[in-house]
Amino acid sequence: MPEVPLRLGQAALVAGYREGRFSPLEVARTALDRAEGGLARLNGLSSLDHEMTMEAARASAARWRENRVLGPLDGVPISFKDSFHIKGLPRWHGTACHPGKLSAADALPVRGARAAGMIPVCKTAMPDFAMLMSGLSSHHGIIRNAWNPDDSPGGSSSGAGPSVVLGAAGVALGTDMVGSVRLPAALSGLASIKPTQGRIAYDPPGAFRSAGPMAASVDEVELTLAALGHFAEGDHFSAEGGYRPDPGCRPTGRRIALWRRAGWGDATDAETLAAVDLAAGLLADRGAEIVEIADLEADAQDYEAIHWNMLHVGAPDYFGLPPQARGRIHPVIGAMYEALLTQTAIFAAGVRHRLLVASARIAAQLAGFDHVLSPALPVRRFAADLPCPDPGLGMASHQAFACWFNQTGWPAATVPVLDPGDGGVPVSVQIAGKRFDDGGVIGLARVLEAARGFDIRWPSPFAEGAQ
Repeated sequence: MPEVPLRLGQAALVAGYREGRFSPLEVARTALDRAEGGLARLNGLSSLDHEMTMEAARASAARWRENRVLGPLDGVPISFKDSFHIKGLPRWHGTACHPGKLSAADALPVRGARAAGMIPVCKTAMPDFAMLMSGLSSHHGIIRNAWNPDDSPGGSSSGAGPSVVLGAAGVALGTDMVGSVRLPAALSGLASIKPTQGRIAYDPPGAFRSAGPMAASVDEVELTLAALGHFAEGDHFSAEGGYRPDPGCRPTGRRIALWRRAGWGDATDAETLAAVDLAAGLLADRGAEIVEIADLEADAQDYEAIHWNMLHVGAPDYFGLPPQARGRIHPVIGAMYEALLTQTAIFAAGVRHRLLVASARIAAQLAGFDHVLSPALPVRRFAADLPCPDPGLGMASHQAFACWFNQTGWPAATVPVLDPGDGGVPVSVQIAGKRFDDGGVIGLARVLEAARGFDIRWPSPFAEGAQ
């Protein structure tokens, strides 16, 4: 068999396809092997179908032979979070409460990836109903990190990061309601973006989540956003037009708010502070104006409203099930849902009102800035068997830097910038920007990626991981 690159990145794959050194068939077989090997050992694999994947690979191989490729991602393997529907594959939504019913049709982002010639390889594991930002699942067990199986991969797109790190996919698509793409990407040393709300069409329609890609480089993230980021009739919340790159994006003249510490949740650890300070220096050296802010104008009750609203959004999935099925939920997540039974509709309406008021206040606070530079999450790592870094602070103790950009609908990207020097996962930062400035956000992430001064030493895709 021709030698396939360890990392299934777009540039190496396209070069190999063009030069005839290997084809999408060999790449698809390699991706499937790694999904069923290392990814499954980390409990990061939800489901796959060999014939579905190989059928897409055969079609891509034919296009490459006949010089009629569909674009720069033709033949690139992609994984999808278990929350997405893929025709013929089971969907558990991360939970043993569900029987894993086979999906009847592809979700809109899956259809977009197929239209770009990408090869769906597998669905990746997640916590029950996407209600944790860690890897605890009643169906999958403890989902683990590819860099160190004792560590959490984050959530709720928990298996997405390991699928790219281990070479089961070149790109992973997750979903993000309070940080569920950005946190797993940062904990796996990957670049990512939660685009402007509605930039990637999603079904069923909703104004409360975004689909977002993560990959080993900013270029691959942007190519995926360009392929998927356009209006679709099936999502009336999707944004008109399509994603537009900003090839001329430069830090010069940009006014950037530096947000180093949040007054709620986990304290920012030393390595993360060092990464943010490094990124601020790199952007300042390239002409950006960096202005430190003490914190966002949000209090503990505002953050509690984020938590309750997330549960309110997911409540119909859980309470719509019969009691016997509900009894199979992960106990940590079940306890969070059961707490809703003491609440009233008036309380839920108050939660939503508080979020609208807080979001407007934060948007006004940041109105004078082009971008916000912050940690992606306050800690570099936490234990795989924990729901969050510090359960004493609540199940979302690590979401403070991520969650408000969902509420404002702004794009936010992550990129690794600091090599800690211990062989572990590099430390990432987050760049956020105003609505529809996805190109500017990605452009600054690319500047930081180019300036960071090191190549990432990825873990072996053949690591044994956890049993």
